[in-house]
Amino acid sequence: MTNPTDPNETTKQLSELVKLLSKEQDYLHQNARGAKMREILLLLAGGATLATVLAMPGTAKLFKNFNWNKSDEKEWKFLNQTYLRRAIRYLHKKQLVEIEDHGNHGVVKLTGNGQRKILKFGLESIVIPKPARWDGLWRIVFYDVLHGNRTVRDKFRRYLKSAGFYPLQESVYLHAYPCEKEIDFLRYFLRIDTEVRIIYANKIENDEIFRQYFGI
Repeated sequence: MTNPTDPNETTKQLSELVKLLSKEQDYLHQNARGAKMREILLLLAGGATLATVLAMPGTAKLFKNFNWNKSDEKEWKFLNQTYLRRAIRYLHKKQLVEIEDHGNHGVVKLTGNGQRKILKFGLESIVIPKPARWDGLWRIVFYDVLHGNRTVRDKFRRYLKSAGFYPLQESVYLHAYPCEKEIDFLRYFLRIDTEVRIIYANKIENDEIFRQYFGI
């Protein structure tokens, strides 16, 4: 069972999620403000460095200029300094990033809130990729969220529907393609690790409607 309060587990989940999200760049529209903000958070979560001068810590001049390692230049070059300055100010105000003091300069880091924001971004845009060839296995996801937590049940159901799962019946959903990582993220984020199970089946009676739904 994963522990949502364990910092090491959060870092591991965040790292895996960044890898997953990096495959979904078609969903990012770089001219949209929200998409650029998301991209900045993803870069920071992925380990790309961003430093700023600490001439006057605690003031707006903290955000005057930014620079990055040459190895990260390709990732950051889509943003100009003016926009980057405004974006970091905004993210700092929202407590999604912090400036870590390194003596003569500061390094922009994600806060705990920033990490949770990345998780939320990912879970709201979960897409189950379609493989070149179906492996012949059906994934049946069933859940029984305890403690009468209707809000969590509704969120889980909404995430499954938005990710393209087929509703078999109440609390039971179906998918044709590998979805274990996506389900793990949902379990972790909603803290329902023990209340969700996946059954694998190689045959379902009268499966024509399911094959049509998933394009098999």
